[in-house]
Amino acid sequence: MAAPVVDQGFQGEIICSGDELISGRVADVNARYAAARLHEAGLRLQCITFLGDAAPLFQETLAQALRRSRFVIITGGLGPTADDITVEAAAAVLGLPLYKDEYVLRRLRECLEKRGLAWEERYARLALVPQGACLLDPEGAACGFFLRHNGTLLYFLPGVPREMRLLFDRYVLPPLLQAAAGGEAVCQRTLRFFGLHETALETVAQGLCEQHEGLCVGYYPNFPETHLSLTLRGADSQKLEAAMDEVTRDLAAQAGNAYLGAATLEENVGQVLRSRGLSLAVAESCSGGLICHRITNVAGSSDYFLGGIVAYSNQAKMDFLEVPAVTLETFGAVSAPTAQAMAQGAAARFRADLAVAVTGIAGPTGGSPEKPVGTVFLGLATPHGVKTRHCRFFGSREEIKILTAQTALDWLRLEIQGEGMREEGKG
Repeated sequence: MAAPVVDQGFQGEIICSGDELISGRVADVNARYAAARLHEAGLRLQCITFLGDAAPLFQETLAQALRRSRFVIITGGLGPTADDITVEAAAAVLGLPLYKDEYVLRRLRECLEKRGLAWEERYARLALVPQGACLLDPEGAACGFFLRHNGTLLYFLPGVPREMRLLFDRYVLPPLLQAAAGGEAVCQRTLRFFGLHETALETVAQGLCEQHEGLCVGYYPNFPETHLSLTLRGADSQKLEAAMDEVTRDLAAQAGNAYLGAATLEENVGQVLRSRGLSLAVAESCSGGLICHRITNVAGSSDYFLGGIVAYSNQAKMDFLEVPAVTLETFGAVSAPTAQAMAQGAAARFRADLAVAVTGIAGPTGGSPEKPVGTVFLGLATPHGVKTRHCRFFGSREEIKILTAQTALDWLRLEIQGEGMREEGKG
């Protein structure tokens, strides 16, 4: 790998507070998300601390963090209730007075009024900030602020995951990258891959570092995909973007069909379907609606997605997808002929150009020597006929369902990107 592009002394830590975290009532997602994003950007953490709602322990931890870290990310404890002590406790450690930001107060009143909620005095706590703090998103509904204390960068973020991620991606990670790079411009991208063995992808990443001077590659699995984070720094941001474009093209060429780019798999599928004017329907059994869920997570999917059917039982397969009873009796629900019939049935029922079908054994029971757990059959109906595919997956029930959906979407992506489907497109 190439030499890291960030100052190796630029290390930080994360402090997460909340009784719900240390009691096990709520699983942490904020620290995990921030740690992954920092790691892929080449920024180093030296510790993550979870605390309950106790001011003395929080103050002690924050004081230690100020002595040993160049940046500290604090999540939780910024709400309006009495146990949200982060702001007051931090102000005491930093020796800063608190004040009520009038602009934040006005924004709070406006947000509550839009939602039809009455003002309560406890909401005023949300406008309390230490003197010298910089609000991260003055126009937004989420609270959060930044402070610099004796050279240490402090970011205070809400504990609500959606709000935390929004502020982190927009207002925390970019300035941290710039600070770590000594003020130079930084270009950073995260790219997705599926179907390429980890060792092969690692070899590709090492080759990129040898070909492109100053490139830092962060490599990590993110089931069921693998992600690569690419980072370049320099004085000219336009040159950095051009250099990153070249790196991305080289990477795409070497990775071949496994390369997904920055978009999710379902976004990739949607882009091609829309550009070709093709419509899609889905028939699911073992994946239980997961494929439909992922497709409809993409805004604008109604442009190409007509609908789906979760036909779990044999009777449902016959009633809603017109799978012949003789097919089920002769070959079984988990078979290529059944997957083929399901795809044909979905295409016909929704009058879709394309239809994807999946049927399999997710486990942990239900397998046999002939069809062990993890056996899955995929079907793909197009105007030129129906294809089927036999797969064998390993893992837990949830992992097999995820791999089924991922593989079906990836197979669809490759098929509609192929030359044959170019002729089928309406656009």
